[in-house]
Amino acid sequence: MLGRGMPHDSVDEKDLELINALQLSPRASWAQLAGALALDPVTVARRWERLAEAGLAWVTCVAGTVLHSEFCMVYIEIDCVPGRLDDIATALSAEPHVRYVHHLTGMYGLLVVATLRTSAEVSAYLRGTLGQLSGVRAYRAEVRTMGYGEPSRWRLRSLELSQRRALGLASTPSTTVGGARMDAVDQKLFRLLHEDGRMSYTAIADRAGISEPTARRRVKRLLTNRLLRLRCEMAQSLSGWPHSAVLWASVAPQHMESTARALTALPDVRLCCALTGERNLLLMVWLRSLGNLPQLEATITERSRDLSIVDRAVCLHTVNQMGRLLDSEGRSVGYVAPNVGDFLDA
Repeated sequence: MLGRGMPHDSVDEKDLELINALQLSPRASWAQLAGALALDPVTVARRWERLAEAGLAWVTCVAGTVLHSEFCMVYIEIDCVPGRLDDIATALSAEPHVRYVHHLTGMYGLLVVATLRTSAEVSAYLRGTLGQLSGVRAYRAEVRTMGYGEPSRWRLRSLELSQRRALGLASTPSTTVGGARMDAVDQKLFRLLHEDGRMSYTAIADRAGISEPTARRRVKRLLTNRLLRLRCEMAQSLSGWPHSAVLWASVAPQHMESTARALTALPDVRLCCALTGERNLLLMVWLRSLGNLPQLEATITERSRDLSIVDRAVCLHTVNQMGRLLDSEGRSVGYVAPNVGDFLDA
């Protein structure tokens, strides 16, 4: 069961090292993790079970980079009627197309990120699902044109170099797959790995109705071919960067690539992507304190002279993060299954 809760002071440095190790290698064996953390495998497994049971950390599965070009990702800012924000956030979080729901400061109290197949589907979603949702007073939407820095690449940096080496990470050649589609069995595997990215191959095989060797072979293929990607997440309140903010900037098109690449190197930047519209660059940042935001903005503008920050908002609560439903402290309390039918072979 998700989200039973556990005092944060019961999370120690070894727990953070374990989370960091799983950010680097989400399906590493207990023996591999034990070697890196100087613990025995049983202890490592128990620590992870405790963290996952409390909703403080989890491994999930998302669409891989090969599939990104197959979809339209739309960033929607929503102005809610007073008293309806929670209802709207809850309703949208249950939508399988919705990847993120953030409660922000400012006039547009919600930032929703949805992924659909085509621009026509985006139009239908905005006019239908969103436009007809009671309590939505106004909204504005922009389509993502390019991603430069993804949240899945953000790391805790709790491990020493020797510990990272002990994980035995090896670069596995990636293969681009023509058509970027999956069959019905792959669909089942996506759902199961989204539920629990560390689910054992025995459990995966049993629930998918296939043999264990087939489960191993197919999961490896999906990950190697970048159709799927595993990511280890944690409650933000444990990370050392307990605050979030969203920055919108304007960058001349000829400077977009160099500017965005430079900003992704900043440790505070979780997300960096280009959007349509005048505010054509969006940054999601994690902060050690809200007082660090002005200094971070100064660092960004000093590093990127071709950029002008035109708006900002503090994230008060992330309600939905890649299908995980989060409480006010960022703990996982449930999940919404992905709309994997979009990935099936026709």
